[in-house]
Amino acid sequence: MKRFAKYFLISPALMPLAQALADTDITAAATEQIELDTVQVSGQQEPLTRISVEKLLRVPGSGNDPLGAVQSLPGVTFGNGNSSEPAVRGSSPDDNDYIIDFIPVGYIFHSDGSSILNDNTVADFLLETAAFPAQYNNATGAVIEATSRSPYYDRRQIVVDASFLKAGFFYEQPVTENQSFYIAARQSLFQFYIENFLDDEDFELTTLPEYYDYQGKYEIRLNDTDTLSLQAIGSRDKAGIKFDDDSDQVLQNPGLAGNLSFEAYFNSQGLVWDKLYNSGMSHKVALSHLEQKLDFNIGAAGFVKVKNDSYNLRSLFIYPLSFRHELQWGAEATESHVSYQGIFTADPCDEFDPDCRLLPDAETISGSGKPVIYDYDAHVADAWSVTQNWTLTPGVAWSWDDLTEQTFVEPRLQSRWQVRDNWWFTQAYGQHHIRPDNISTFLPEFGNPDLEQPEADHYELGLENQIRDDLFWKFEVYYKKLDKLIVSRENKDVFYPSLTDAEYLNLPRYTNEADGHAWGGEIFINKNLSERWYGWLSVAYARTERRNKLTGEDFRYSYDQPVIINTVANYQLTSSVDIGLKWRFQSGQLITPLQYAEADDDIAGLYNPVYGELNSRRLPAYHRLDVRLDKALTTASGWDLNLYAEVLNLYNRANVTGYQYENADYSDREEVTDLPLIVSFGIKAAL
Repeated sequence: MKRFAKYFLISPALMPLAQALADTDITAAATEQIELDTVQVSGQQEPLTRISVEKLLRVPGSGNDPLGAVQSLPGVTFGNGNSSEPAVRGSSPDDNDYIIDFIPVGYIFHSDGSSILNDNTVADFLLETAAFPAQYNNATGAVIEATSRSPYYDRRQIVVDASFLKAGFFYEQPVTENQSFYIAARQSLFQFYIENFLDDEDFELTTLPEYYDYQGKYEIRLNDTDTLSLQAIGSRDKAGIKFDDDSDQVLQNPGLAGNLSFEAYFNSQGLVWDKLYNSGMSHKVALSHLEQKLDFNIGAAGFVKVKNDSYNLRSLFIYPLSFRHELQWGAEATESHVSYQGIFTADPCDEFDPDCRLLPDAETISGSGKPVIYDYDAHVADAWSVTQNWTLTPGVAWSWDDLTEQTFVEPRLQSRWQVRDNWWFTQAYGQHHIRPDNISTFLPEFGNPDLEQPEADHYELGLENQIRDDLFWKFEVYYKKLDKLIVSRENKDVFYPSLTDAEYLNLPRYTNEADGHAWGGEIFINKNLSERWYGWLSVAYARTERRNKLTGEDFRYSYDQPVIINTVANYQLTSSVDIGLKWRFQSGQLITPLQYAEADDDIAGLYNPVYGELNSRRLPAYHRLDVRLDKALTTASGWDLNLYAEVLNLYNRANVTGYQYENADYSDREEVTDLPLIVSFGIKAAL
């Protein structure tokens, strides 16, 4: 903590500049601020360009989860049925960055695919799909930012909600006229009945899958322009399974023998100071601590234990310099104390390899350590009103970390031009980078300390038109160039037959020998509530490819799904009853076909699968219809109730998400399908 204390000086070092700007002539600044607000309203903050949190929470099939509704937005896909993390515009789900209330979090999705965001607290939700502004760092895919609301100061509130999957409790209480707080907690429920639905005799659940999460905020209004918030958020997930020794899973993948289990949790606490100056300048400064832990036992293959304590200081300043210019700048410093220990028997593997089995004759690696990693980021941007109808926002982001010892200076540019009444032309460009969360690939024992961080260049063009007050559409095209992607060392017998075992093992396990690109176009039509209904339609056409320089392969990326269509609509049957539907169509997922299996020369009873061309076969198209009914009522005792029912996959489409091969020699194949028709009920009671 002593070493971290000096990084606390980074944001305060900006305070003299901030104070100097804040102390400018108040009358002149106030006059310019009024004019600036007018420019912003007409040029940058048009309605209907985004879907509100309230609407996202009511998307059928989302289960009151705003992140669960992300898949209904343009440019978003999920790889395997209901896999949790979104892939956006041809990037990997691991390329995204998630921000909640200006402070870091450990992870976003639970083991069942639901997010840690509590629907009682979310006030705003932002999805940046490409070429995002300068304040966002460490992401090449997308940025998803959620902001929780302030506690109520005029009333106490208790909310209880439950469905078949989880139950939650929310309590909100004013303390004084200037202080208030809320706390929320949720617990999964499927662990109490999941075994009743399992008829597979090849495994047993040694630890029933379960999770919990919590979120809290204590807010103090120091005066009319200063707010101090103490925030806390955390989550825990765990599960365990044991396969029988004669199960297909163990016969095909011997490393799965024994117990497989994982436990992951994080706890994050932050102190956030918001201030608005008389000059119109505002700032947000946050000091936070994040504790993370992961325990992963991999059957006979080994184990991994990782713990991380990170201390973070982050700031954001916004100042209207004049009628034409609004300046934004900020800095961030993070000190991470990492402790890791692990041993496992496995060859290096990456997302492009169809065969990542844990075999007993693979390389055994082990290691432990307690590195301390420092990250520094800063940015500056200027929202320049070139004319009354054109806003140009140039910016630059700077980053450095001592794990890779790389420095990034990345230009960013956003442009919004109102070409005529209710028509806008948008452009954006940005250079971006990401350091993967899995730092083991950068460690000498498990990876390659000479690895560099993947990079991407983003280009975006758009045309928007607000047809009338309740109807809006936009069309966007984009291109992403991806470089320095991480791939694993290739098979010795195929690519390095002339090397000795010692020479082969001396090759780096991971390198930056891959690149790629993604391009596409999207149309988005959004209708606000009028004539008792609202809804939106998104249609996307895209292509994404990768190239492995080690093998010379050019191939479609696994998240390449050329056509994606989403339709969401909600109709008010009465003042208290809504019905909604969501229909989604997407091209089938790409897979690498299995051609045959051959007996292993050294391990008796083991067969090695022989695959065809990487990602060369596409599964049947995926589509399903979800429906939701909401009923609001008030009881005689004063409880406000919301009763809802959801029907997932209404017409019971058997969406194939992959194939499962049976027997040790892979001689039989079964289709793996997504959810069948499911009916779910929930209740939310507020007092």
